[in-house]
Amino acid sequence: MIRPRIGAVTTWVLAGIATLAAVVLVGVVWSLVRTMKALSANAELRRDGVRATGTVVDNTMSSTPQRRLLFAPVVEFEAQDGRTILAAAQQQEATSWARGSTVEVAYDPDDPDRFVLAGPPERGQLVANLLIASIVIVVMATTMLITYRLWDQFRHDKGQQPISVDLRTDLPRDSAP
Repeated sequence: MIRPRIGAVTTWVLAGIATLAAVVLVGVVWSLVRTMKALSANAELRRDGVRATGTVVDNTMSSTPQRRLLFAPVVEFEAQDGRTILAAAQQQEATSWARGSTVEVAYDPDDPDRFVLAGPPERGQLVANLLIASIVIVVMATTMLITYRLWDQFRHDKGQQPISVDLRTDLPRDSAP
């Protein structure tokens, strides 16, 4: 069976695809690590932070790259040292908080502007991020593996002599009658 040879341009295209896949993979892993650090810091605040009762006075709104709106409550509370703190919480949710509602916060006594709402941690974002990251990692790893196998095939085929074909008969020259 005669296999077509892969040309130099194809090699560069495959190398480009592999590089792009690697860059995307690194970006996804970096984003996941950053999210995990933020969730860990929030969990630490929730566990070890000083508790206080506050009032939701507003919400801040931000947008994700997927065009999803996220809200963080702006809470006013009094810290242990008597200062009145008015700041946005560290966590964000898909729904806004009602103005005037009373919430319990857990804050860093060294930096009271850094606080989270006390209570059970939100796990929905973590699960969604892990699921998306897993899918992207599998797709990128598969792309890199296929690209590597094609490149490896080209590398091994490179030492073979090109097949001379008789244009009249469409057969290799050594098989022509």
